[in-house]
Amino acid sequence: MPRILLDATEQLLNGLMYGSLYALIGGGFTILFGVMRKLNLAYGSTIMAGAYVSLIPFYLFGVPAWVMLLSSIAGAVAVGFLVELVCFRFLRKGHELAPLLTTIGMLIVIDEAIVHATGAVGLEYARPFGEESLAWGPFLVRPDYLAILVAALVCFSLIFFLIHRTRLGRAMRAVAERPQAAQILGVSLRRINVLTFALTSALAGVIGFFAVVSVGAARPEMAVWLTGKGLVVTVLGGLGSLRGAILGGLLLGVLEFETMWFLGTSYRDILAFLLLFAILVVRPAGLAGARAT
Repeated sequence: MPRILLDATEQLLNGLMYGSLYALIGGGFTILFGVMRKLNLAYGSTIMAGAYVSLIPFYLFGVPAWVMLLSSIAGAVAVGFLVELVCFRFLRKGHELAPLLTTIGMLIVIDEAIVHATGAVGLEYARPFGEESLAWGPFLVRPDYLAILVAALVCFSLIFFLIHRTRLGRAMRAVAERPQAAQILGVSLRRINVLTFALTSALAGVIGFFAVVSVGAARPEMAVWLTGKGLVVTVLGGLGSLRGAILGGLLLGVLEFETMWFLGTSYRDILAFLLLFAILVVRPAGLAGARAT
């Protein structure tokens, strides 16, 4: 096989593995929007907060990776509840821009809190999966990227099981499709909203852990990066479509890695937003169309 084809295939594999992280980010945005019909622009900050919380036991006690992962989930869930309480629970209906503006404000507040707590300095993160690439035939595979792919498969399997095979999932789908009818049938909208925030915040903790593991450091500016990628994937896949978010995340990952190989790393983020503009013009409903979760 020609070398150029081998390199292109290797970047395809890397893009699929790292794109699964984008799919997780888009999935969090999509589940919230699908159930509540509101965008949570503080989701990137929730992911970042979970990653920073996991550094506390790591620096103090040198805990193993699985404890850091659980700490990240716990920290993200706590911040997620705070976002739900401040930005959503007491807002009156009929003000569509209110949740958007309050979550932007919360994003800034959380970001500034971390900047002041850390001095805006990136903090070194553990590399539990090692730094040496694994040989897979003629290809080299980064172990942290492989771990991201495995984590995404596990998370999405659990999410689809919860949504389609449990009572909570049926209630979430009912609220997403017909909130007034669901309320008449005895479904508590507030309870479902809180549980949806708990679910997506736990997912944010997983994302935060693997996002910084792949980089090797936690940085305050990652919240904006995570928010941008999440919005691109959500719009690309289709607002409210979880399967679309998976497809959009994988596609964005592949396109980014192929672009970095052909043109260089400086074109990575440019491509993401050019793709966003293109999809809004050509197919505003996204690749999978607008559907409930």
